[in-house]
Amino acid sequence: MAKIVIIGGGVIGSGLAWHLAKAGVADDTVVIEPDPTYEFAATPRAFGGIRFVQGLRENFEMSRFGHEVYSRFTETVDTSDDPVDVNYHTVGYIFLGKGKDVATFEADHEMLAGAGANVQLLDRAGLEEFMPSFDFKDVDAGLHSPDDSRIDPHAALQGFRKAATRLGIRYLQDRVVDIERDSVKVTAVKLESGETLTGDIFINAANCWAQDLCRIVGMEIPVEPVRRQTFFFDIQEELEHFPGVRDHTGLSVRPDGAGFICGKTAAGKKAGFDWELDHREFDDDLWPLMAHRSRKFDAVKYKGGWVGHYDQNRMDANPIIGPWIDELENFIIAAGFSGHGLQHAPAVTRGLCELIMDGEYRSLDLSMFSYKRVLDDTPLPDSGPTP
Repeated sequence: MAKIVIIGGGVIGSGLAWHLAKAGVADDTVVIEPDPTYEFAATPRAFGGIRFVQGLRENFEMSRFGHEVYSRFTETVDTSDDPVDVNYHTVGYIFLGKGKDVATFEADHEMLAGAGANVQLLDRAGLEEFMPSFDFKDVDAGLHSPDDSRIDPHAALQGFRKAATRLGIRYLQDRVVDIERDSVKVTAVKLESGETLTGDIFINAANCWAQDLCRIVGMEIPVEPVRRQTFFFDIQEELEHFPGVRDHTGLSVRPDGAGFICGKTAAGKKAGFDWELDHREFDDDLWPLMAHRSRKFDAVKYKGGWVGHYDQNRMDANPIIGPWIDELENFIIAAGFSGHGLQHAPAVTRGLCELIMDGEYRSLDLSMFSYKRVLDDTPLPDSGPTP
């Protein structure tokens, strides 16, 4: 028996395991993860951005804590003699908008600046001065966040897992195939190996597979796997250094090493797993959008890409965090991050640890992300950029 059973050993599951180990309950905690290589996990295939520009104060505060943890990862998480380097470095991001986006940007800028973020609101003239090789004729405003950063997602995941293991957390290589419950609580999980594991608290941190586990116990969540392709390429012409760009068209592009990477938001894309890289998205969609934004992208050398999946919350693109209140109080979910899981993992797992150990959030109140809003059909009003 394990008192605390974490289903899923990705960045959320492993981050929570590390927090729980620090809280002194490593011996009572087990993480169930079917694939220690994380071949198809979402985290290693993530874009890796940690950004301050958000539409909710709580999301900004989670990003701020993510910056604190990842920027000092070897001090805060991995204190071994063989530390994990998450390759944290500041890159900056700029978000482009037009029309009704201007009022949204102004409101977000006021909120973020009031919260202490270093975020600049630029008009078209300011954008043209800042990035002279780019065409902003269809852009009315930009939000520039120069302190935004990026990390190596796979290194961050392995860092949390290794740190948790060193503190005594046990990882069980297995898969949950069934969940037993009574009228008020989950009592056990059945594993693919044939083992049955009982416990007091069960955390569903299965990311894109979280919906399947919820359905076993009769809990419906609006979370689906949605494919996100990332491509890398070179260009022939010289181009001034620029921050990561999130376009109002959904395009994301940023410098990456000696070249560039790009992708497009997952919003509106069909659900389901699809691991086949389709280079036509680059040729037919992304390349024209980039060439429209700057003629320096007219001639590119496509070099490949990879496929990942968001655990997309179709309701409001924000996570569902916490127990199934008034039904299964010991079944806690942390899913639906819609592309924010990596950057918000330190804060979310800190909050979940507090909820498990103390019965309440203490560092940052995450109750607005509870399952109750799904039951009440009340999406969070979030003006932040679409993941």
